[in-house]
Order: sequence, then C-alpha cells, then structure tokens
Amino acid sequence: MGGVIRQVVANVGITTGSGLDEIFGSAYEMDKQPGEVRADNSLFFKQDNTDWLTVQYAESMGPGDFEETSEDEEVDEATVRVGNRTTAEMLEFDRDIAIPQRYQESSQAYGMVEKWVSELGIRARTSRDKHAFFRSYADAFSGVTTPDGSALIANSHTALSGDTVDNLETGAASADNLATLIHSLRVQKAQDGSLGSCHADGLLGPSVLHPTLMVITASDMKPGTGENDINYISKVYPGLVVGASEWLDEDYNTYNTNGDTSYFVVSKMHSITRAVRVPIQNGYVGPEVDRKRRAFYRARFSERVYAGTWVGIVGSNGTA
Repeated sequence: MGGVIRQVVANVGITTGSGLDEIFGSAYEMDKQPGEVRADNSLFFKQDNTDWLTVQYAESMGPGDFEETSEDEEVDEATVRVGNRTTAEMLEFDRDIAIPQRYQESSQAYGMVEKWVSELGIRARTSRDKHAFFRSYADAFSGVTTPDGSALIANSHTALSGDTVDNLETGAASADNLATLIHSLRVQKAQDGSLGSCHADGLLGPSVLHPTLMVITASDMKPGTGENDINYISKVYPGLVVGASEWLDEDYNTYNTNGDTSYFVVSKMHSITRAVRVPIQNGYVGPEVDRKRRAFYRARFSERVYAGTWVGIVGSNGTA
C-alpha cells in the first residue's frame, strides 16, 4: 500500500487531471475540413445568446414601400406588425467520462484517459454541429418549419402581407441552375410584400457536392460549355462564400432523401439562428465524492437552433 501512495504522490499531475483541459480544447477546436461550415459560422447561422430556458421568436412585417406625397398632404402611416409567435425549448447536451481509480494511479494507463478526453472534445463539437444542421438545413424541405407553418424550403410560404412566396427550386447543381436560385433570392418578397432586397452571400451544400459547387463558382469560364462564355457567377458574385457540411450528406442526413444533391443560397438577412444558453463547459472532477472512487471528466452545453423565417434563403433539392 505504501508503494502505491508514493506512486500517486510522485505523479500528482495524474490524479488532478492536469493538462486534460488543454487536450479537450485542442480537439474541440480541431482544424476544419476544406470549406467546412460549423455551428459557430456567423454567415450560415445567426449567433445569439440567452439566459432563458426557452427562446421566443416571431415573423415581422416592415413598413412597406414609400408612396409619393404631395405638398401639405397628410403623411402616410406605415403598417408594421409581428405575427406567428413561436416558442422553442432550449436543449441540454451533457456527457461524462468515468475514470477508474487504477487509471488515475498509473502513468501508463493515463495515456488512455487523455485519448478519451480528446475524443470527448471532438464529440462535443460534432454533436453541436449535428444538432445545428439537423434542426435547419438538413431537414429544410420537410421537418424544419418556419413560424408560418410551412417547411423552411417550400413553394407555399404565406407572408404577413398575405402574399404567397416560393423559395423552393429543383434544379441539380449547375451554373445555370445556381443562377436561377440566386435570381429567386434576388426577387424574393419580404414579409410586407415588397422587394426583400436579399443579396446572395453564401452557398451551402453537402461535402460530396462541394467540389461541384466550387467549380461552378470559381471557374473563370462557364463550366460544362465548349464556348468561351464567361462564368456569370464568378464574375458577378466573387465574394460568394461556398460552404459544406458532412451533416448534409446522406451518409448522416436521414431527414432528406435528396441530401447529396440539395444546396442552398443564403443572404445575410436570413434567420436561421443558433441561440446559446450555456457555451461549452468542460472540466475534471476528482474522485473524492464518488463511492466507487472514480474521477470524471465532463462536458456540457445548452443551445437551440431554429428557423426564424423563410426570408433570405432559397434551396434546391437537386432532383431535376
């Protein structure tokens, strides 16, 4: 017994969890894949913070277009309103790793603990991102709805003005079909029935489609043509951000049977929002209070992703 005590004392860093936070943080912030979009991306996910247990959101109708006013005429009063109020519960994500006493007392076994903590950091990030995409783009054509009751991407949205708005396209990814999506976003109406004035700022698709989207958007000449046609997309929208996520691929996305061919064009005016109540928290808890003398390394976060409205986004399922 005396020898074990000396070993623990000599390796005090082992029993106190020294260095584990750095290992977790390095894994959590691991380098991105080419074009990878994560939940903390501020273009594709609006970032918000809250200390509430629920998040409340609604669609808002602006003042509409100005009308000509004659001299001494009474000024027209705009009609603005909020409708389709919605409430969503903040979600909790927690996970612990139990570290048996004998692992704490052995420098050799402690290497396994470090590996577990590194993997926990990776899983905290991938779980965060999976949640974000599954509650937005991955299920945009059916399960994820906006406050008007329609799917995020649909041909039957009802604006607060009463207008019907269509933000669903079907063309497979190509230069011409992408131009169609961009034009659809450009002429999209706002909630007040006026021109929404949405600019194409981001293009998002599954990782399997990322090479195609890059060719379409980055080539000097129009892809797929034998003529010397300039590439309208790369010339007119050189700042278009092209992103991708594995969570949109059919390998993981079970919500969309056309996941590998679907893609989206978004404006900075979109309302796909990530509300964070508790950012990632992680740390080591010693064995003092556990009846089995186990230590724990734990991590948690609390957040919710929701589609605040359909304004500012157009999607295609790529089936045509």
